[in-house]
Amino acid sequence: MLEISLTVIKLTVITVLGYYFYKKAVIDQKILNFLILFVVNFSVPFLGFSHIIENLQKDMVPPPFVFILLSFAIFGISFILGYIFSFKRSHELKREFTSIVSFQNCGYLPLSLAAFMFPANIKEKFIIYTFLYVVGFDIIFWSVGTYFIFRKKGDPLKLKSIFTPPIVATVLALIFVYAGIAKFIPQVLLSPVRMIGDTSFVLSMLILGCWLARIDTASLRKKIFLVLEASALKLLVIPFIFLLLTVRFDISSLFGLFIIIQAAMPSAVSLPIVVNLHKADSEFVSQGVLLTHIFSIFTIPLWVGLYLNFSHFSF
Repeated sequence: MLEISLTVIKLTVITVLGYYFYKKAVIDQKILNFLILFVVNFSVPFLGFSHIIENLQKDMVPPPFVFILLSFAIFGISFILGYIFSFKRSHELKREFTSIVSFQNCGYLPLSLAAFMFPANIKEKFIIYTFLYVVGFDIIFWSVGTYFIFRKKGDPLKLKSIFTPPIVATVLALIFVYAGIAKFIPQVLLSPVRMIGDTSFVLSMLILGCWLARIDTASLRKKIFLVLEASALKLLVIPFIFLLLTVRFDISSLFGLFIIIQAAMPSAVSLPIVVNLHKADSEFVSQGVLLTHIFSIFTIPLWVGLYLNFSHFSF
């Protein structure tokens, strides 16, 4: 438990640095835009590609499609909870409330946790798990899920937006592995790709800090109870449900721990962007993102510790 808490504290320190740099204009909007572009289009795709090419086994257990199904399951349960608790409410933020509960920070934060928390052999597996999960999550996040939550009459469903660089890199790496091409990629090419990919761990946390620094907290008091309710569902109820499921079905493995970590993640950092595209209240969603990340400093160690206590898995 102490080890997990220390890991979260280390990540928090990097995030606070990002927050401080942005507030002090050491990192301005132009630099932040470049960092986001670099991480999304280069370092994260390179990280996924290199780790899958080097470490994925054709007979991996569980198989890749299980992680896509898991992403649908976590979204489905989270969406149902968010919808139930926002149903028949007087507030006009039902869609935004549901989105805060439904979408988690499934990539940057779990990857950074893996880098600090696990020994090398487990870290490699966890990174592969994360990128396979992201394939399903991005399909939901960038098209089907947000369309279903924010849809308006006459709005078309745009599937082309799911072809993000991380998804393309992951799918390409899977094709190379299962087609037997991966073994022919020379280390002289793969090594620099991996080095660029490894910058994702620190850069993603700096970006998170900068992004949180952009959030306007002035009006938070007006909606504080609504944001707290969404945060409680996101960080307490959802991981509790999945803890019960993993214990009930005796999923005592790295995969079980991966389920708990994904279920315990705070709201997705990119969520305000998507909400803004749908012309909804991105300010309220940003406040939800901020508070869930702050509270997750305490809740992530709690749920990981409980899982390790109730399961037979250790690392």
